Amino acid sequence: MENIILVTMDGDSARLPPPFTRRLCFSHCLSPAASLRRRIAMLEPSTSILGVSDLLPIKSCGNAEQLCADLIAECKVLGCPGVFLDLEQSYPLLREFLTLADKQLPEAGIPLFVPERCAQGLTHAVAVCEAAVSGGSFDRMFDDLLARYGKGRVAAMIQPICTGFQLPSENADGASLALEELERLRARYGAQVYFSKELCAKYFTYMDEHSRGHFVLFDDKSTVQEKYRRLSLLGVPCFVMARDAELLLS
Repeated sequence: MENIILVTMDGDSARLPPPFTRRLCFSHCLSPAASLRRRIAMLEPSTSILGVSDLLPIKSCGNAEQLCADLIAECKVLGCPGVFLDLEQSYPLLREFLTLADKQLPEAGIPLFVPERCAQGLTHAVAVCEAAVSGGSFDRMFDDLLARYGKGRVAAMIQPICTGFQLPSENADGASLALEELERLRARYGAQVYFSKELCAKYFTYMDEHSRGHFVLFDDKSTVQEKYRRLSLLGVPCFVMARDAELLLS
């Protein structure tokens, strides 16, 4: 499972569970002055991609060149095998920083990963895309992404979904359901579960007491493993939350 990268949070174990060998650790953030700040100690930095988030509101214009230089220096000191920039805010400084990082990190031999929403206009960064669709085709979505960004520039974030939709639905995201609620609905309405090859997920439908149709889409161990299998055939690396790692084990 060399193409799986476990995403670890602050309280996760410092030791990777076998057979996983790589992780993404969000150990750094940007300060309000737009400088690089270490939040926690790196977990085995030689196997941990350095994750940077912008959790705090940026209150200063900062210096994108200096920020990029500091990031490269931190990676080299720690020996990190890559960087994941998860930037939510839309300040011009952060876009300039992304553009510089897209050029300078690969030049320094440091792979750069960004969420797909940040990837537009970049030429080297790997776009990390959500591995979930509520309509259309899972396979076609990743074929299109590979055609758009190119081989080697697409990765997937596999997060199990459990989502309910009232039909007809104008919302492609639906409403999140807890697993307990999913099981309660299945039992209450005697719903039959099916596997959608197109969506690469399981689903069931039911009519409620007011004759309203509902569609519930969800993942389990079998669908998570099927998504991983299909993505592996495409050569797409997969990020998986550490809490979901057991879903990938036989």
